[in-house]
Amino acid sequence: MSAILQVAEGDISTFQGEAIVNAANNHLKMGSGVAGALLRRGGGLIQDECDALVRKHGPLRLGEAAVTGAGRLSARYIIHAAAMGDAPPTEESIRNSTRRALELARGLGVQSIAFPVLGSGVGGFPFTEAARIMVEEVKRFTEATEEVETVVFYGYTPEQAAILRRLIE
Repeated sequence: MSAILQVAEGDISTFQGEAIVNAANNHLKMGSGVAGALLRRGGGLIQDECDALVRKHGPLRLGEAAVTGAGRLSARYIIHAAAMGDAPPTEESIRNSTRRALELARGLGVQSIAFPVLGSGVGGFPFTEAARIMVEEVKRFTEATEEVETVVFYGYTPEQAAILRRLIE
């Protein structure tokens, strides 16, 4: 049995689950878009943890992900998926960072996770194409493992949520 895929509309920082994926850059600098929303609601401790990770390990490679606490958010973890950064997002970086975020979630025992559409905001990758790549990767991953039970894709606007609904059906 694969995971339940759902769609929510609005601000991903309000997610009531175990992990939220951040549409991160590879330097883990949280400024605008999804990262900015998570930082505003979750507090500066999240950026402090990101900075410590980069100091210790260096910037992430595109397609990688890293975990921090979630500060004041309802979630326990933020999984920072680096689909962009020193280079713009690509199909490969979106696919790889989605898979890596799921692998980290599985390793943490996370059963409910929320994803924005990576690379499609500040990164400028076409929303529908990025969403298609991510839905494919999530389906592939969750069909192979039953450990992540619920995946919620967030669309910020009604139009984005409608696109996501069509893709997961």
